[in-house]
Amino acid sequence: IYVMKEIKVKICGVKDIRAALASEESGADYIGLVFCKKSKRCISINTAKQIISVLKPSTQKVALFSNDEEKYIESVMSEIKADIIQFHGNEVESDCIKHGLPYIKGVSEDNDGFKNLDKKYPNALAFIIDSHQDDGIGGTGKTFDWTNNMFDTKKPIIIAGGLNCDNVEDAIKLFLPYGVDVSSGVESNDGNKDLNLIRKFIKKAKNENKSK
Repeated sequence: IYVMKEIKVKICGVKDIRAALASEESGADYIGLVFCKKSKRCISINTAKQIISVLKPSTQKVALFSNDEEKYIESVMSEIKADIIQFHGNEVESDCIKHGLPYIKGVSEDNDGFKNLDKKYPNALAFIIDSHQDDGIGGTGKTFDWTNNMFDTKKPIIIAGGLNCDNVEDAIKLFLPYGVDVSSGVESNDGNKDLNLIRKFIKKAKNENKSK
């Protein structure tokens, strides 16, 4: 039987230590810290430092920006120890490589969709396929058009946009992605991370019920 490699899971928009530790303990591979000023999940450098300080070195910390000013990005990145930087706006390759860290690029159906990704972003570590709002922040809880699943890249694909505990297994079966990324799908109604939803989502994504 073909055994898929274990799916990587990114829990994005983590705003406090409790959610970060619950994610890590449940098996999250990436913790996403949002610094886009326009996002309701934007955190301060101090909060980010506290979160990063409790996580294991093996947990990848991802700093997320979207159309933010270069000076602002530099001010954040000089203060925190992130492993990866994620760009979720209209950044081009030259913007993405300026900061000397591996980068992930968020892409959506807008801006000529999922074509020529490797040409546009030759140094990207991976692509996050998302459904964007007009301002490109993601985290909207909306899925992109799942019938449109031709991604023009040889790089790892991470599926995002509207994933939750109910549809993550379907998304994995359909796309066979490298990983999945969730933000609003593991939040309670007040917009805070729900620790039980985090645990449930990761369990389903990692498919620990393989005996079904």
